[in-house]
Amino acid sequence: MKKYFVLLSLMAFVLTSCEGPMGPPGEPGGGMETYYFTVTPRDWKLLGGTQDVSFYQCIKDLDIGSYIYENGTVSAYMYQMEDQTEVQTPLPYIIPHTDGSVRWNEQYTFDFEQGTVSFYVDYIKGETPPAKEFRVVLTW
Repeated sequence: MKKYFVLLSLMAFVLTSCEGPMGPPGEPGGGMETYYFTVTPRDWKLLGGTQDVSFYQCIKDLDIGSYIYENGTVSAYMYQMEDQTEVQTPLPYIIPHTDGSVRWNEQYTFDFEQGTVSFYVDYIKGETPPAKEFRVVLTW
């Protein structure tokens, strides 16, 4: 008898726990969209200024509309090899380097606006960054 009471109580809880006012409607067909990009050394553009270490690449014509910009999420990841295994690293990402007494950071970041994602890297003075593969995920 105790089992039936527990089962009946559990069913009553489940059936009544979904009550409440309906929330505001979201964008129809909400979900996720993924884009993949490779930025080659010739694609990186010098950001400007006097330091010669900051580069960028803009990717245009993405489906980042006003709804995703205001209410969604844009995430970016960089592919890299770690112990002969490919891994995805979320941006921003900083890679510390040292060469004897000289230390510097290789730093990858991104930002976005409607329709565009831009990748940025601070690299070694006088050198162009290597090719990098990125994944951008739009969630709404």
